[in-house]
Amino acid sequence: MSENDQSLEAISQGITSLQDLFVRRLSEDKNAKQLIRSLEQSLRERDDLDTHKAFAPLFKELLLAVDRLQSNDPSLELNRSVAEEILDLLSQYGLNPISTNGSVDPRVHEVVGVAGNDKNKDQTTAEPGSICKVIRPGYLMGNMVLRPAQVIIQSRLDDSTQTGNERN
Repeated sequence: MSENDQSLEAISQGITSLQDLFVRRLSEDKNAKQLIRSLEQSLRERDDLDTHKAFAPLFKELLLAVDRLQSNDPSLELNRSVAEEILDLLSQYGLNPISTNGSVDPRVHEVVGVAGNDKNKDQTTAEPGSICKVIRPGYLMGNMVLRPAQVIIQSRLDDSTQTGNERN
């Protein structure tokens, strides 16, 4: 065999070896991709199952409250009782009311009105700028505001509310 023939044979064997390696790698990649897809699907199914397990008790209790509403005659007492029951249930899942005592925190309160100092009305003991009425309660889930508390604040004293002696 000539030297050229030997070189061609070596090159041919090298190419055949590279082809075999290439086919094996393609097969391994295909198997790895199938495994990854299978694991991703299993994780999605597991996440769905965990979510269902986590929320099933909440949904069951909410459905019981709905049953109470649907099976009884409407009344203010029933509405308050069911609302309290639902809020107690939600608090078990981390929902907490926003405090409305004291001054306004713009991160959790939405000021929707200002109560004036009307001389014809009883004087309020609320400090100027403090919350004097809650229009709609707000709620936190951990540190996240789900709904800000809508509040009315006591007006601050200004020139229009001062007496004649204070203006001079």
